[in-house]
Amino acid sequence: MTAADLAEKPPKSRPRLGRKFTLLWSASAISSVGDGMRESALPLLAVAVSDSPSAVSVVSVATSLPFLLMSLYGGVLADRSDRRRLMWTIDALRAVVVLGFAAWVFLATPPLVALAAVAFLLGCGETVFSNAATSAVPEVVRPDQLDAANGRMQANMLVGGNLIGPLLGSALFAVAAGFPFTVDGASFALAAVLVAATGRSTTAPTRTGRPVLTEIREGVNWLVRHREVRMLAVLSTLGAMTCFMGTTMMVLMVTRVVHAPAASYGIVLAAGAIGGTAASTLAGRLSGLLNRGTRIALAFLLMGASLILMALSNSVFEIAALYGVIGFGIVTWNIQAISLRQQAVPKELLGRVNSCYMLLTRLGIMTGAALSGWIASVTSIRTPLVLAGTLLLALLVAVLFLLPRMTAMETPRTETPAPEAADATGDATAATPGPEKSE
Repeated sequence: MTAADLAEKPPKSRPRLGRKFTLLWSASAISSVGDGMRESALPLLAVAVSDSPSAVSVVSVATSLPFLLMSLYGGVLADRSDRRRLMWTIDALRAVVVLGFAAWVFLATPPLVALAAVAFLLGCGETVFSNAATSAVPEVVRPDQLDAANGRMQANMLVGGNLIGPLLGSALFAVAAGFPFTVDGASFALAAVLVAATGRSTTAPTRTGRPVLTEIREGVNWLVRHREVRMLAVLSTLGAMTCFMGTTMMVLMVTRVVHAPAASYGIVLAAGAIGGTAASTLAGRLSGLLNRGTRIALAFLLMGASLILMALSNSVFEIAALYGVIGFGIVTWNIQAISLRQQAVPKELLGRVNSCYMLLTRLGIMTGAALSGWIASVTSIRTPLVLAGTLLLALLVAVLFLLPRMTAMETPRTETPAPEAADATGDATAATPGPEKSE
C-alpha cells in the first residue's frame, strides 16, 4: 500500500446496517444496562452481607477472574458453535441464574460465597458472550460498515454499562436489594429472544472433535505467524498497559493532589464515559472524513497528550475535560483495532484469535495498574501520568511507521457485500449511531 492509498479518504456515504445488526445491537444494549445494574448492586449487597472491606474485594476478584481463566476456552466455543445460538443460549442461562439469585435475595440474605459464585458464573458467561458477539458482527454487516457497527456496540458498554446501569441499579437497590437482579435477569431473557431472532450464523462451526488445547494452539499459532495482526495485538497490549498506568492514579489526582471532594471523582468518570460515547457515536462519520491511519494516529495523540496535561493540572474540571478526551481516544482506537482484526482474521478462527487478543490486553491492563501504584509509591502521584503519556506518544511514533502494514489488513471496499449485510431495509438503523442511544 502506497502513501497515496493511505491519504485517500473512504467514501462519505454510509449504507444502512440492516435488521439483523439492529437486533444484535438492541440485545447488547439491553444486556449492558442489566450488567451495569448488577455490577453496582453486587458490591452494595456484599457490604450489607459483611462488615469486612475484603467482602467487596472478593466479589471484584470473582468478577474479573473468568477473563483470565475462560478467555482462551471461550474462543474455542465461539469457533465450534453457531455464534448467535451460543449468544442467546448464554443469555438464557444467565437469566435463569440471576432470576434465581434475585428470588434468594428477596427471601433471605445470601452468604458472601453465594455472591462470589454468582459473580464468577456471570463473568464466565460474559467472557464467552463478548467473544462470540465480536466474532458475529462481521456476519451481519459489510466490511465498510464495521467502524459504525463496532462504534454502536462500544456505545452500549459505555452508556448502558457505565452510566445508565449503575445509576439505575443503585436506585433500585435502595428500594429493595432484589430489584436490580430481577431487572437484570429480565434483560438477559429479552436479549436472548432478540439474538435468537437474528437466525443462524453464516460461518460454519468447526466441529472437528479435536482436543481443546489443540484448537487453542491453532489460534495462538495463527496470531504468532500473522505479522500484521500480531503487531496489532502487541500495540493494543502496550497501549492498554500505558493508558491504565496513567488513569489508575486519577482518583488520587482528584482527592489528594487537587484536593477536590470525593464526589468529584464521579464527575471525572462521567466525563470519560461521555468522551467515549462521543467517539462511538461519531465512528461512522469519522470513517467518512479521515482515513484509517489518521484515526489511529489521532487516538494515540489524544491519549498521550491528555495524560501529560492531566499530570500538570491543578483543577478537577481540567482533569474531567482531559479524561473526556482520553475516553474519546481509547474508544476510537478500540474501534479501529476491532475492525481491522475482524477483517484480517479468517472467520473460522476469529473466536480463538479474539480470545488470545483479549487475554493479552487484559494482562496489559493489570500490568499497567500494578506499575502505576508502584511508581507512584516510590516517586509521586503525577509521575505515572507523565510516564504513561510519554510512552503513548512514543507508541505514536511507532504507529506512524507501521500504518501501511496495519491498513493493509483492510478488506478492499470494492468487495462484494456479505449476504446478510445486504438485507438493509427501511426499518434498519443508520450506520451513524442515532442520538437516542448515543462500548
